[in-house]
Amino acid sequence: MFKQIFIVNRAYLSYRNNSMIVKNDAGATPICLDDIDIVIIENQQTTLTSSLLSHLALANIVVIFVDERHIPSALSLGLYKNSRTAKIQRSQINLSKPKLNRLWREIVISKVLNQADLLSTIKPNDQYLYTLINKIHSADKNNIEAIAAAYYFKALFGVGFGRKNAQDGRNIALNYGYSILRSSITRHIIAYGLNPTFGVWHSSELNAYNLADDLFEPFRPIVDRYVVEHISQETQELSSKDKQGLVGLLYSKVKDSNGRIIRVNEAIKHIVASYQSYCLGKREDIELFYLIK
Repeated sequence: MFKQIFIVNRAYLSYRNNSMIVKNDAGATPICLDDIDIVIIENQQTTLTSSLLSHLALANIVVIFVDERHIPSALSLGLYKNSRTAKIQRSQINLSKPKLNRLWREIVISKVLNQADLLSTIKPNDQYLYTLINKIHSADKNNIEAIAAAYYFKALFGVGFGRKNAQDGRNIALNYGYSILRSSITRHIIAYGLNPTFGVWHSSELNAYNLADDLFEPFRPIVDRYVVEHISQETQELSSKDKQGLVGLLYSKVKDSNGRIIRVNEAIKHIVASYQSYCLGKREDIELFYLIK
């Protein structure tokens, strides 16, 4: 399995012979790039060479930088390496509004179903979210996604919970976990020659990752489940164990529409690849994934 590298203490990171060299007070440790999935820089006094960043980008390894609040704040990704980037992005930009609207409906259905499944495992008698699914139409014109989210978070975490409360430890963990999975989706979007700015539904001119935010929606309950099971409201700072647990969600299991069990990082790759095919007119839907109850 690929490694997730956490740089917690001050270090000097450089490149040599297809390896990242981690130098600190304990000495110098080489880590082969072929074995790395994600590098997370937790210590703000860590130094990286431009040569290392370049080779990490060429190897399609995402580097995530964490701010003083221990929340991912920036990422380093390679530029487009797909040989058909121009063709893919033209087809992406030219997708018709009806096709985008239909696709957004399917994404919202998948997200709400995953939220309903998670909630029903905690509160078996709570079936409300299931009743909303048949009300989701093209472009989610009835805004069921927002209605479901408002109910879901209060049912999951308690009536006093609010996503804007930065002092709530559960929000700290949610933001951390969401950032990790969103970064992984962004990496694959670029690898498949897509432009992350042009989304299915999200379209903010201030957001460079609209498409990542769209494709990420069905995966949110994966993070929510970890947080409700492991994090309390009083948590002020995530432990190393919890950070590793949240990053480790990339290697947890989900099921596809045929019931096949795969890892989340594989599911992310499949959903992005299927969206590329959707843009190119090779298929009429995209791969969507569901929680294992």
